[in-house]
Amino acid sequence: MIRNTFKLVSNIAVRPAFSSTFVRQPIVASSMMMRNYGSISEKEITDRVIDVVSKYDKVAGKSVQPTTTFKELGLDSLDSADILVAVEEEFGIEIPDEEADKITSCAETISYLRKTPTAK
Repeated sequence: MIRNTFKLVSNIAVRPAFSSTFVRQPIVASSMMMRNYGSISEKEITDRVIDVVSKYDKVAGKSVQPTTTFKELGLDSLDSADILVAVEEEFGIEIPDEEADKITSCAETISYLRKTPTAK
């Protein structure tokens, strides 16, 4: 029984997937495919990141701009991790640890989110 089943499966697997008359069509990227961040505008991403950073307790009263680094705000690596967790929750994503280690400013956070198609 197993041997007959294997023969049947192997016969199916060896058959060509396309007939000889199949013509491949080129794939044309639409403008939606080329945008990296779906329906969220860059301004909205920027505003939301600045809002998340501004609400962090250790940043209260400090001016936060898109170019502000976490170090300029007096934040250490644990504070940066807390902010990135808040950003993950805000945008409904998960930032891999390797990427999170590279993010040290609002601009880098915004840039990462622009490249993340699942950000909401």
